Amino acid sequence: MRRVGQEKSVLPTSLIALLTTCLPLAPPLQAGADPAAGPVVVVPIHRPLDEAMVTLTVRAVREAHEQRARALVFEIDSEGGAIDLMDRLIDVIENAKDLTTVAFVTQKAAFAGALIAISCERLYMKPATNIGSAVPILISLIGGEGRSGMLLLSRDNPAEFEKISSHLRAHFRAKAQAHGRSPALAEAMVDPNVAAIEVEIDGTRSFATDHEFDELVAQHGESAVRKLREICPKGKVLNLTAQEAQAAGFIDGIAASREDLLAQLGMASAPVLFVAPSWADLLAQFTRSFGWLLILVGLVSLFIELKIPGFGLPGLLGIACLTIYLAGNYIAGVADWGEILLVLFGFGLVSIEIFVLPGTLLPGLIGLIAVVAGLVLASQTTLLPQSDRPLAEAAWWENVRVLSLTLVGVVGTMLLLAWSFPNLPILNRAVLKAAGSAANMTATAALALPPAGTIGTAKTDLRPSGKVIVESREHDASSEGPWIEAGSAIVVLRSGGNHLIVRLNGPASERMNG
Repeated sequence: MRRVGQEKSVLPTSLIALLTTCLPLAPPLQAGADPAAGPVVVVPIHRPLDEAMVTLTVRAVREAHEQRARALVFEIDSEGGAIDLMDRLIDVIENAKDLTTVAFVTQKAAFAGALIAISCERLYMKPATNIGSAVPILISLIGGEGRSGMLLLSRDNPAEFEKISSHLRAHFRAKAQAHGRSPALAEAMVDPNVAAIEVEIDGTRSFATDHEFDELVAQHGESAVRKLREICPKGKVLNLTAQEAQAAGFIDGIAASREDLLAQLGMASAPVLFVAPSWADLLAQFTRSFGWLLILVGLVSLFIELKIPGFGLPGLLGIACLTIYLAGNYIAGVADWGEILLVLFGFGLVSIEIFVLPGTLLPGLIGLIAVVAGLVLASQTTLLPQSDRPLAEAAWWENVRVLSLTLVGVVGTMLLLAWSFPNLPILNRAVLKAAGSAANMTATAALALPPAGTIGTAKTDLRPSGKVIVESREHDASSEGPWIEAGSAIVVLRSGGNHLIVRLNGPASERMNG
């Protein structure tokens, strides 16, 4: 597990090679090349934020480093998105410390889009665009009220609103201060309870919140502090047009086009590398959105595989689902090799329990705990919830809630299948049937099954299900214990519905009992 954008989030060389074959990337510069000759990398931040956009940004930062880019330009036209995605995307931008980051608002930059723009070193806007309106919302992934399950924190959860709003106010102020922008204007964009005022102190104009204005009056006196105008009254959130933002000194300039932007940056002759979304970004988005479904289908499919002889479609489906889950979270920058190895270690212990040391329980129990822990941690950006990062903490607990419900569904489905498996029309096809006509099969089924203690022979391998011969009749059977090879002596333990539960008879069985 890791924070997105850290050095360890770079993909393995083999996966990078696979990704780059799908993208029309410019050839990397030779060592020692002049950085001033590098390209300008352009990243589209369009539509509401999603997992694909975060993954795209991670990849763009990596490619900007590889290409020794002169600048990393974020073209923003976004009304925001989930607050946890915003938090992760800001981490990505902050980790691009040795790159010149430029925000270019092409239509609108609201909520998360506004913070992304403020977090960049340089900020430009097209004419007739706007920035601001960053009131936080809480998105309920399961249930919820209103459009798309979105709840306004200020209305439905005031305690949670204050916790997250306080964090966001500090976040907006810090980003604005770091790049020489007015923190008062930035704070007024995120909290409707903050008013933005233009003031003059000893002939110097600046912006302050209503609370800061009161402090200035108390400090300098009413005669020294003049209230020129109220930029944004209390009860509303600040939203600035390009012209208003430029007049307030909040942005570096207005550019009519990308070409105009590059000219103002002094990079008109620089080649442009546009980083487009790829299949890897879509895989990450699918995994982050439907990871619970991949876990449910994957674990249940592997359970079904253990209930039928041989290796077939359920096993392949289970392995594919869990592989997609882990790979998607890895590409998204959430999972690390530690979680992947933990899941593999867990399955290894479960395999030892089933095939090598059946009945010992300890390897299987530890293995199941390792698998569950690995799958849960693979979806988290931090090991434990961080109280000083309420956005990440809220996302952490939401993931735990979703995965807990998923695991309950997995266990419930397994119990249902274990009880009804032999009688399910679809799954029953995987259980070996006696050859013969329907009439003969009906007559055979009508005969009483052999009692416990009856000795017989395995006709096929029991892994764990197969066919046995008992009292000159053929029966469906399942092994309770290790797999049994064809031709081995077996003893009937009991009947389970329309089939027998058996175990190996002979020295191996005696050793087990002893």
